[in-house]
Amino acid sequence: MTSGVRHVSGRITSGVFGRITSVAPVNTVRSRFPRFNAAIWDMQYRLRMWDYLDRGTSTDLIGLLERYTANPRILDLGCGTSINLQLASGGYRYYHGVDISMKAIRAARKHARANSSFEVADVLGYQTAERYDAILLRDVLSCLPEEEITEFLRRIGGFLNPGGKIFIRSWDKSACAEVIRLVLESGFPVLEEQAGRANGGPESSIIVLQGARPS
Repeated sequence: MTSGVRHVSGRITSGVFGRITSVAPVNTVRSRFPRFNAAIWDMQYRLRMWDYLDRGTSTDLIGLLERYTANPRILDLGCGTSINLQLASGGYRYYHGVDISMKAIRAARKHARANSSFEVADVLGYQTAERYDAILLRDVLSCLPEEEITEFLRRIGGFLNPGGKIFIRSWDKSACAEVIRLVLESGFPVLEEQAGRANGGPESSIIVLQGARPS
């Protein structure tokens, strides 16, 4: 998973983990120490810091997924345990989840989602020869270096079948204002932008992009 880490003046911290380890610049951790970055997420899952995510739902996102796709092949980048993504049986053709945390992926595999597979990888450098109808970025972009978001979106746009869509959720619309601006200005056609609020949290944002790669 890459979601859940909070940006603080270009640095990252996260609840309990932030109190027991040094706060480090996001870019430094990601570009110079990828194994350490993975260890950070594994430790957070061992500390059960993200258990509350599994008690939530993604109903708004699933509603948009059902509206814009039919029986899709789904790529979920930064999937975490994926337990809170309650896809209807028979509502998708295939699901592939990718996360940097081995701990999260082990939990996801135990969930035994039908017609699914999982992979441990850092989404920022992820490559695949497979093609999908929908790519999910659930609270992921806010954890990436902002200067790399546009190129990241352009690259993963190449993972889509013709007519494919990218679904981007930002848990806190206000805190993710710059990320949302970068998404809207990335060159992809915007099909829909929806605001919401889940489980008493802050106002969130879901953006649906048409996946044709911008010129």
